[in-house]
Amino acid sequence: SNIDLVKFKALLSSFDNNIDLLPGGKTIDEDNLINNGVIQIEELATYKKSLNTDEEQSKLEENKKIADEISKELEDSIVDEIDITYTAQYVLLSLSGATLFDSAEAQIKEESMQMMEDISRSLSRYMDYTISIEGHTDNRPINTYKYPSNMYLSSSRAISVYEYLVNEKGFSKDKLFAVGYGEHRPIADNNTPEGRAKNRRVEIKIINSVN
Repeated sequence: SNIDLVKFKALLSSFDNNIDLLPGGKTIDEDNLINNGVIQIEELATYKKSLNTDEEQSKLEENKKIADEISKELEDSIVDEIDITYTAQYVLLSLSGATLFDSAEAQIKEESMQMMEDISRSLSRYMDYTISIEGHTDNRPINTYKYPSNMYLSSSRAISVYEYLVNEKGFSKDKLFAVGYGEHRPIADNNTPEGRAKNRRVEIKIINSVN
């Protein structure tokens, strides 16, 4: 049941901040580490877990507020065109690929520009956050001169949204990035037309990560 003092101190150094108090206000007693180290490690682990849980809950509440604010801002215009969800790590805006793009194309449709204007206005309040723009397709293969695979198509669609926000709306390149996942992250069944339509999408994530 004994524990090596050096190993225990190494454990302490793994915490984000030096911790002098255990739950309930108890102090770390190095004189008794050899005899009681296991118990104190368990208490420290519990304390660290509670810190992480509190932070995660705080981020979840913060992201809920962001999602609610965006939904409210868009409720009179395009809220039916996008799905807005959130986790403790990010707020997610999911846009239908068919709404933004013609089939097998990556240029934003002219009739979708007002929607992008409304979305960018809402996003502009969160320019200090990292924003990820992610393109997705269904699993039907594509092989054209411009887009030899779904990876090319999904990446090009994400880049189109990225370039609109950077070039037209002044978003910082340091805070935005674009990536394409092709057909590899479906959210619905590709065996039905409805499922494939859901999988053809662009997701905008306002990232607010829990460490």
